[in-house]
Amino acid sequence: MNALRQLRRNANVSQQQCAELLGVPVNTFRMWDSGRRPIPCGVIERVTVSLTEHVRDTEPLSLDQLASELCVHERTLRAAARSGRLVVHLSSQSAFGRPIRRAARQAARAFMEHYYRKSYSRFAIKPPAPNVVVPSDYARRLRLPASTTQYDADAVGHDHWCAGKAVVYQWESGNRTPPPVFWRRIEQLRR
Repeated sequence: MNALRQLRRNANVSQQQCAELLGVPVNTFRMWDSGRRPIPCGVIERVTVSLTEHVRDTEPLSLDQLASELCVHERTLRAAARSGRLVVHLSSQSAFGRPIRRAARQAARAFMEHYYRKSYSRFAIKPPAPNVVVPSDYARRLRLPASTTQYDADAVGHDHWCAGKAVVYQWESGNRTPPPVFWRRIEQLRR
């Protein structure tokens, strides 16, 4: 196995992603990766630097770590995550009954460029939230089919949505509206 392929596999990156990071055609990169063509001088160093930056940018960090790196308040990032302006990944673990949210540096930079300090007062027009709208018939859509047991519902609610059994029940009964971030996750799971 050549050094290029070993670097790519260690970073868990596909050939196409690696070619995009380097700015070369995919077929050229495939030839280098398979050993059919010799790797030009300097490509290994460029790949090492590009993959290191890519891994660092896509590494999921807690919101308090990101807040300290970006020199913003953690509540700013939490509010952005709730409204969907900051793309977060919800962990299956929870702290104080809430899912642990993690975001990549890449997503945090996108939030800072597009949304941060775009409105300077609480009376200013807020930037539009992403196109995630919780429909008015969310309770009907969430109801489980008759063949699903309560145990399955608990597993879906806890493991996949990172919400407790009581919260999922309140969503299904229409007593509580799911936040847009959770609704986006629910729609992804139903596809």
